[in-house]
Amino acid sequence: MVEHNQPPGTVAEDSPILFVVDTDQEARLALESVLARRFTPDYRVVTADSPQSGLEILSDLAQQGNEVALVAVDLGLAGMETVEFLDRARALHRRAVRALLVTMDRRGTRIPFWALERIQRAIALGWIDFWVVKGWMAPEELMYPQIQEALSAWTRVNRPRHAVMRVVGERWSTRSHEVRDMLSRNTVPFRFYEADSEEGRRLLRDYGVDVGRLPVAILYDGSVLYDLSPERIATALGVTTQPTTQVYDLAILGAGPAGLAAAVYGASEGLRTLVIERQAIGGQAGTSSMIRNYLGFPWGVTGSELAFRAWQQALLFGTEFVFAQRAVGLTAQGTERIITLSGGGEVRARAVMIAAGVEYRRLGIPALERLVGVGVFYGAAGVEAPAMVGQQVYVIGGANSAGQAALHLAKFAAHVTMIIRGESLAASMSDYLIAQLQAIPNIDIRLRTRVVDGRGEERLEALTVENVETGQREEVAASAVFVLIGAEPHTEWLQGIIGLDERGYILTGRDVIQQSWPLERPLLPFETNMPGVFTVGDARYGSVKRVAGAVGEGSVAVGSVHQYLAEIAAQIAKRA
Repeated sequence: MVEHNQPPGTVAEDSPILFVVDTDQEARLALESVLARRFTPDYRVVTADSPQSGLEILSDLAQQGNEVALVAVDLGLAGMETVEFLDRARALHRRAVRALLVTMDRRGTRIPFWALERIQRAIALGWIDFWVVKGWMAPEELMYPQIQEALSAWTRVNRPRHAVMRVVGERWSTRSHEVRDMLSRNTVPFRFYEADSEEGRRLLRDYGVDVGRLPVAILYDGSVLYDLSPERIATALGVTTQPTTQVYDLAILGAGPAGLAAAVYGASEGLRTLVIERQAIGGQAGTSSMIRNYLGFPWGVTGSELAFRAWQQALLFGTEFVFAQRAVGLTAQGTERIITLSGGGEVRARAVMIAAGVEYRRLGIPALERLVGVGVFYGAAGVEAPAMVGQQVYVIGGANSAGQAALHLAKFAAHVTMIIRGESLAASMSDYLIAQLQAIPNIDIRLRTRVVDGRGEERLEALTVENVETGQREEVAASAVFVLIGAEPHTEWLQGIIGLDERGYILTGRDVIQQSWPLERPLLPFETNMPGVFTVGDARYGSVKRVAGAVGEGSVAVGSVHQYLAEIAAQIAKRA
C-alpha cells in the first residue's frame, strides 16, 4: 500500500525517493508529513504499510529505473524480520542510504536504550547507516540534521553537482584516473565526462578542445586547461604554490591527519604556521571511503570529508598552505631550519615538523604496473567506485583501509573479493569491519592467497592468484583491483640528515642514537636528531598506524615545538 501526503503535481515523478516502511499507521503518516514538509520538491516521499508491500513497491521502482535515496524501516516490523527486509531492499537499491526507525524510549531520552543492543548489532554488521528516533518533539532538532547529512552524502556520489572543473578524457586512461583522483582527494568539485559520450563530444566541440591533448579541464570561467599537472591545476584554482619570504615559527611537511592536527594547534596557539603538501590534503587517510571509529562521528566519516574539515579549521586559524611542492632538502642555519622545495624555492622556519606519512606499497608485478589507472588502483576506491557497477572487483590487503574499500565497492560492483596473504583478518583489522564484511553477501574473503600476475591489453582483464601454502594458481576474471597492502615511507631525501631505521622510518625521542644527538639536554617528545625538527604520524618509527593516532601525535607534538621555541628565544635573549 502506498500513501502520499504531497499535493499532486508538486514533485517531479523522476525525483529521488525517500521510502518509509512502518506498520504503525499513525507513526507512518506523521513521518511522511514531516519528510514531505522539509524535503519536497527535491525528493518524493513514498510509504508502505507492510514489509511485503514495501518490497513489491521497491521492486517496481527498480524496474522503472527510479532512484531511491533513503530506505527508512521501523525496527518492529510485523510479518518479516527488519534485517531480512533491509537485505532484500539493499539488493534492489544498492546505493540507497538505510535508516532504522526506533520508537522513543519511555523515558523520552535521545538514545532509545530499550533497543540499544539491536541498534548496535545493526550498525556493527552494516545493515543500516544510521537510526532515527520517531516522535521527537521538533524534527529540526534531531531528525532533519541526520537525514540531511545522509542525503548530502548520497547526493555527492549519485547526483550531478556544482563543479568548478569539467574534466573530459578517456575513462580507462592512466592520466584521466590521476586527475580524477587528485581532484577528488583535494575535495575540488568536478565532473568527469568520457570523451566519446554525447556530453563529452559536445564539450570538446563547443570549447574547441584539441582532442590530441586529453584529458583537459574546462574551468568555471570557460577557459580550457591542458597538461593537467598538480601545479597547473593548483594555479588555475588560485591555490598558493609558493611560500612567502618570511620566517615561520613552524613549517609542517605534509597535510595528512598528523600535519593538519599540528597546523590547527600550532596556528590556534599563535605560531606562524606553514603547511607544505605535494599531492593532496588528507594523505593516505584521505582515500578512505568510510572511517567508522573516529571520535565524534557516530555514523562514520569519509577520509576526504575529515581532511577537508581539518583543512578549513587550520585555514581559519591562519595557517598558510603551499600545494604541489615537496621538500627535497633540509639544513640547519643557526636558529633557523632551511627547507629546499622541489620547485627551487626554500622555506625558513624556526621549527619543522615532518608529517610526510606513507604510501601504499607497490605490487611490483610488471603486467599490473603497466595497467595502473586502467584497472589497477592503489588505494583510490572512492573516485573509481561508481564506475564499477556490475563488475568483478578485487581488493588486496587485510587492514582497515582495505576493509573500508571493499565495503564501499560492494555498493556498486556485482562482486568484491578480498585477497589476504595471512590466515585471518583479526591481526590487522578492527572487529567492527570484520563483522560488516562477513555480513555483506557480495563480498568474499580469500585467505592465504596472493596475486602473482595479471593480464589485459588496454585495461585489466584478469588476475592470477596463488595459494601461498600449496602454490596452486588460478586465473580469475577481474575488471579492477584495488591494492592496499601496507605502506612504506618515502624518506630517501632525509638520508644522512635525519636518523632513520633500516626501513626508512624516522627515529625520534628515545629511539634516536645518542651519539647523533648534539646537545646536552634530553630530546623532546617527537624530536629527531636535528634539534628543532620533529616527526609525527605514520612516517615516525613506532607510531600507531591509525588516523586518531596520527591526529593525537600532531596535536601533542606542538607542545614540544613551544618548548623548543622558548629555549631558542631564551638563548637569543641571553646573547643579547
